[in-house]
Amino acid sequence: MEALIAITLVAILLAAIVLAALGVSLAGLLQYRLSELLTPEARVVAVLGVIAAGALLSVVLTSRTLDDAQRDLANFIPFEDYAKGFAASRWLSLLLVGAALIEAIRGSLAAGRAAVPDPARPLLWAMFAYYVGTLFIQGAASEHPAFPHQSLYLPILLLAVYYQRIERLGAVFAAAKWALFALTAGSLAFAAVAPDFVLHRPEPGLIPGIQWRLYGLTEHANTIGPAALLAIVLELHSPSRNRTLRALHLAAAAGVLLLAQSRTAWAALLAVIVCVGVPLALLPARRSAERESSFRRAVWVLVVCMVSGIAAAISLFAFGGGEALVRALELDTFNGRRQIWELTVEAWRQNPLFGYGAEVWGTERQWQFHLFHVGHAHNQFVQTLGEAGLAGLALLCLYVGVLLRVAIFRFAASRGIVLALLMILLARFVTEAPMRSEGPLSWSAFLHVLILVVACHALRRPGGAATLESRTEAAAGPAARAAPETGAGALRVA
Repeated sequence: MEALIAITLVAILLAAIVLAALGVSLAGLLQYRLSELLTPEARVVAVLGVIAAGALLSVVLTSRTLDDAQRDLANFIPFEDYAKGFAASRWLSLLLVGAALIEAIRGSLAAGRAAVPDPARPLLWAMFAYYVGTLFIQGAASEHPAFPHQSLYLPILLLAVYYQRIERLGAVFAAAKWALFALTAGSLAFAAVAPDFVLHRPEPGLIPGIQWRLYGLTEHANTIGPAALLAIVLELHSPSRNRTLRALHLAAAAGVLLLAQSRTAWAALLAVIVCVGVPLALLPARRSAERESSFRRAVWVLVVCMVSGIAAAISLFAFGGGEALVRALELDTFNGRRQIWELTVEAWRQNPLFGYGAEVWGTERQWQFHLFHVGHAHNQFVQTLGEAGLAGLALLCLYVGVLLRVAIFRFAASRGIVLALLMILLARFVTEAPMRSEGPLSWSAFLHVLILVVACHALRRPGGAATLESRTEAAAGPAARAAPETGAGALRVA
């Protein structure tokens, strides 16, 4: 009797596995067929919508309290309140990655049949080298080998996005602006009706008289600050046709940018103004080859100066040369990040070429140093150095270098949008590690997808397309200028 029961249970289990496999296969086939009915723009809009929804759900579904006076700090474990939100968005993440994997396969097959080579292929190889290369290093060559399969999610998503050959960016920008407006306006609304949920207090910031910082519907002020700046950049680059809506977008984003009091976001704003706003203002209406070359050199100088200043500041604080400056500016050594950097560098020294491994800030080291709130090195370059050594850092620099080259050499054609988005990401590099640690349902992934989309679009468009389309619009008269936003945004970026 017991043997019969065991056999029955095994048969039921096998039948469930077979049915589940068939269900997954049918769902994948259905998604494969349905995606062919959608335009590339619609697919990217869907990806951005799912990422934004997941990022919002991972916070909104929690029961956190950011008022330190109302929680037991002696027994408080940072980010414990986020468990429910992350669990709720886990299935959404898996569905997104599964659909992205199918789309990546479909895109690769279509690319293999294409007769014309893709101009954006170097960007793909650089991205592939960074993500796959560092994963291989962590799993096979680091001091403490480990292979976190979750690290595959984001590159799969980016690979699927890469294969979307978008013709016009207007619809993508519009969807991104609406998602960011939901974040900024929702955060301000929660500040009015449920301040304990979105305002971390007491926390003195840079604005006199305000003893709190706006975390909003994100996990930290350094997350919502750059997101608000991203909303401003997109609205200025591709303005909404309705002036009232445009004013609402800008007002909500500016309010969040101010109240978050994020030095990272403010530094990114300065970088965007210096490296993008100023060159755009100096851009001549008609460019000869000499003028364009001179302009390109000017942009390179501005970018190199900004990057050099950031690198010098990091070196100053990371290697013990900035105590006097810290005391003078009351920066508290980048809010304690210097200690985290030093511990990460110590771990890297165990294996300089390939690093400590993926668990450089895993649970074991968190308990070892009693830094339970630390999930990464709070600097992308230091984090990569710790988890993948000099080899991984070289791969990261290769990927960033390719993106920067695209941003510079397609600056005029893209009206600076690639460089502006990249500046926001690089500013986050200084205090966070957004390339991998924040997962596919995060605002860093949202930004990364936008960067990849606009960079690939800039590379795939002919160099003179912007001028040609602008002349066509001018010749068409008011009817063309009154075109829907989906077309207007593309004219500005082509």
